[in-house]
Amino acid sequence: MSAKNKICLWAFRCVILACSFAIPLSEAAASPITIDGQWYQFGFDPNHSPMAAGCLPTDPTGVPCRPPDPGVNSLFLGTPPWTFSSAVTVQFTITDAFLLGDYFDVYDFGTLIGSTPIVALGANCGLNPDVCLADPRFSHAVFTLAPGAHSITIGVHEAQILGEGFFRVTAVPEPSTLLLLGSSVAGLLVRRRARKSKRRGS
Repeated sequence: MSAKNKICLWAFRCVILACSFAIPLSEAAASPITIDGQWYQFGFDPNHSPMAAGCLPTDPTGVPCRPPDPGVNSLFLGTPPWTFSSAVTVQFTITDAFLLGDYFDVYDFGTLIGSTPIVALGANCGLNPDVCLADPRFSHAVFTLAPGAHSITIGVHEAQILGEGFFRVTAVPEPSTLLLLGSSVAGLLVRRRARKSKRRGS
């Protein structure tokens, strides 16, 4: 091989190596999620990191999450960040689970979008996100996110032991959709009243 070819090959390898380092590791390990209201379960270990992780074995470097309560439709999360893209506005709902007392900071592309309330230590709501979300004693919140790409990470406070939490992402109906739905409901009510009036008159 000529000296010129060797230099070209060396330069090519350098470019390839530089490109590989230019790809952020977190993005390479990102886990996509859906925006259909599916509950996702994450875990945290204060001795491991102040940030939430996915659940083993879906996240190979995650924590050993307990399975959700029977009948709960939830999926173990993979490696953070948890990514999704939406053409419409969405709501991000997050709740603590199991033992009362943990609260969270939610980040989108590393920027804090909000925190769940600080709560006292205490009760147990099990591992059912719907039950925990309905219990005012547990820390939870809903954040509205604009259309576009999102990359979610979660910071954890007050965790004394291994713990779990849940989140889901749901699309916010557009005003035109809500108007159409309201018109349909109003139409059904008018029809029912008309039928009742007709029956009374007959």
